[in-house]
Amino acid sequence: MVYEHIMRVGMTINDEKRGCIIVGGVDPTFSSNNTKVPYLVDKYIMVKTTTEELKFKVKKMDLSTSITGNLNIGFTIYDSDDFIKIKSGDEVLAVLD
Repeated sequence: MVYEHIMRVGMTINDEKRGCIIVGGVDPTFSSNNTKVPYLVDKYIMVKTTTEELKFKVKKMDLSTSITGNLNIGFTIYDSDDFIKIKSGDEVLAVLD
């Protein structure tokens, strides 16, 4: 499989109405002038924890810019029992194939 680094996890949110959300800042190579973040809705991301690799299907993806011009990404994923294993600092990769 081919992977592309997207971001580090900043926080996770499990909201009854919105679902399971992974929030973080993207790699510094992405900015408001360079938005080559792949479109991942209905595709997969891999979250690398310290002990395992977890695969999730993306339901929704949100991009926003910070005051410094960096991009922030939020992924809403389909429900998964593995969601509780995600911690701040884990690496998020796009599954490209």
